Amino acid sequence: MSVNGENPSASAVGLSLLGALGESDKQKMGAVLNRLLANNLLVKERDRETYMFLRRNREAAQAFFRFLQWEFILDDRHEVVFVQGPDSAIRRAFNRDETIWMLILRLIYQEKREALSLSEFPVATLYEIRSKYDTFRLPWINMTTLDRLVKLCARQQLLDALDDDIRSDDCRFRLFHSWIYFIDMDEVRALAERIERYRQREEDDLFDEVDEEASAY
Repeated sequence: MSVNGENPSASAVGLSLLGALGESDKQKMGAVLNRLLANNLLVKERDRETYMFLRRNREAAQAFFRFLQWEFILDDRHEVVFVQGPDSAIRRAFNRDETIWMLILRLIYQEKREALSLSEFPVATLYEIRSKYDTFRLPWINMTTLDRLVKLCARQQLLDALDDDIRSDDCRFRLFHSWIYFIDMDEVRALAERIERYRQREEDDLFDEVDEEASAY
């Protein structure tokens, strides 16, 4: 029986690469694979050693995820590793604040990256993020929620803060290329258009619309 339509012998050869690893590398590979199963993104900028380990053992890691019928992408161009289950099994539901925050940051990432070289990461200040909320007439979040959302995105390897005081308007956030895989841009554009079209509605109606149609990875 083939996995994802592949030649069974090719899958067997791929999996045999896992068994051929040295004992130390086997332990490391196990830890890395479990990490990717728990959090489907890894960024070289945040963890160069693990990224380079996966790059050296790409075929073995790919064979493991193919056996599970998962997609495995090691994007050398953007230096991102991304895995995804066949039925989006690792997608999680985000609440209203999380969904809106991530959509806003995805929009900012897309707008800024077009003017940068691939080696550069877009950088946005908290003021710019707050201004984007204002553009869509969305209520700004409180500071406790801000702290939680920044930690969530850092944990997902989507950004890091370049300044200590993340509550300051001048605080800069570096946006990683993992946003490309975390949220599909077509979904963001559709939601942005929907927000624009209905932004005159009552706030609760707007949030209901976002909750029902947002899809974040």
